[in-house]
Amino acid sequence: TPIENKLSEDLFVDIINNQFDYTSLSSKLNLNLSSGKKSLSSKSNIKIIKDKAIQLSVQPLFGVEMLRLYMDTDTLVILDRMNKRYVKESIKDIKEVYPVGFDFTTLQSLLTNRVFVSGNRRVSQNDFKNFTINNISDQYYLIRSTDKKSGIEYSFAINGNDHLAGTFLREPRENYELEWAYDEFIKSSQSVFPHKMNLSIDSPDKKANVRLEFSGLNLNDNFDLR
Repeated sequence: TPIENKLSEDLFVDIINNQFDYTSLSSKLNLNLSSGKKSLSSKSNIKIIKDKAIQLSVQPLFGVEMLRLYMDTDTLVILDRMNKRYVKESIKDIKEVYPVGFDFTTLQSLLTNRVFVSGNRRVSQNDFKNFTINNISDQYYLIRSTDKKSGIEYSFAINGNDHLAGTFLREPRENYELEWAYDEFIKSSQSVFPHKMNLSIDSPDKKANVRLEFSGLNLNDNFDLR
């Protein structure tokens, strides 16, 4: 749908009202990773409890878990079952070492097709003041902002249906970039969710691409993540 001429405040209200709504999410996932000449494909499962925890389980053969990633608002855990090892770090310590500006809310928003405001756990209608808004074509708005603490520039492409079509993060000092694009929007209950996501991660010496394909999406079930 072509975009309409809207005031900045009205556009932000429409974006928030059209965002994917859920309390929990679980889905099968086909994960494809490529970097240089190397590539990896695997079946996976993802579970998210909104604002609490995210778990990704990688199961390349016969449903046997080889790798698990767990993240909550304070901690990141990566469990390598094949080599019987794990790493557990606080989000605070990770952010001091790596200039990625990443936190739980950012990752959750990227995985669930939602706009975020850096450093905030919630997005409100008044947050439009943090963004500049431009039309990049007759099909997309582009809303931009900068995280004052890290200097990371982040922007969102919004289509004519007021859905998030792509998220872009850029760390200008070290020249890190992340592009997270969404495709194949399918209506589930009263919300629309993209069943394909394509990630492009760039640094001065490495480039990686990740494709996520969701299937068997379940919403608002009761489960715990530890």
